[in-house]
Amino acid sequence: MAQLNGVNGSPPNTLTILGCGNLGSAILFGLLASSIEEKPKSVSNGVGLNESDDENTGDHEDIQKPYRILACVRTEQSADGLRKQLATFEHALSVNVIQGDNVRAVQAADTVLLGCQPQDLESCLGAPGMKGALRGKLLISILAGVTIPQIEQVLARGETTRTAKTNGAATMAANDRTTSIVRAMPNTASFVRASTTVITACSIASSSALRLVDWLFTCIGTVTHITAAQFDACTALCGSTPAFFALFIESLLDGAVALGLKRSEAQVMAAQTMKGAAELILAGEHPEMVKEKVATPGGSTIQGLLELERKALRGNVADALIRCTAAASILGSKQA
Repeated sequence: MAQLNGVNGSPPNTLTILGCGNLGSAILFGLLASSIEEKPKSVSNGVGLNESDDENTGDHEDIQKPYRILACVRTEQSADGLRKQLATFEHALSVNVIQGDNVRAVQAADTVLLGCQPQDLESCLGAPGMKGALRGKLLISILAGVTIPQIEQVLARGETTRTAKTNGAATMAANDRTTSIVRAMPNTASFVRASTTVITACSIASSSALRLVDWLFTCIGTVTHITAAQFDACTALCGSTPAFFALFIESLLDGAVALGLKRSEAQVMAAQTMKGAAELILAGEHPEMVKEKVATPGGSTIQGLLELERKALRGNVADALIRCTAAASILGSKQA
């Protein structure tokens, strides 16, 4: 097993990732790719922060960037698979794969990325020694449906009992709130550094912690700061819709194959076309204008659009997003 030292005397600026599933791995490999050619992208303060825009989006020289990553997994099979992937991936960071020793990995960390399944929150953060290992550190949660107060409650659970046995006077806040908690929701496009990440933070998160979080996620895409009340909707809009878009492309591919095109060639054409339309919108074109420019009078495009409208595509997509948001809001309540 890798040698793990605590923060005192350890190599500086260690990031521990608790859970390298699909999303955790996408973030890991996105960060590794960015270590070769770092090109931070934009930060949008949708609700405003205490610092100026220059401090949040400008010079990153004062940020204590991680130079070592500890990637934690549960099983030997997952560890072997991750090591094989890392062996073929060019990067400029030190990476250790840790199996079944989350507490020691957190003890050795300066910053912790929580990427377990939402239902595993209690078992992960409630492990013996974990609360103490997290104290005084920055904890970034990417768990869908799990709020910052829920994480604080898990960290507080048991601390008050343990403290009462020793001095009987300390309060819950004195023990658990020294862990700064930030909630973030990136998406699977982190792997190719094209994620859209939304962020909200607890009240005690420092400006330096927020700058680090911004840097971390701008390495793998764009960042928008939102309120806690907006988080479930943004989880659906940013975290879930890559699957929606993939389903739409799959549907186009089925139609293309029925029309005699090769699926592999159609896939490239459809994906590039979707990317191009997105680039137009990101450049400032309103979606309606993009549609109008393509749907010329008497043309073929308007016939396809009318068919989609007859099938209620617009309403069905909106309803799917609403249902997805509702499902995201209860994920945190399913903790085992």
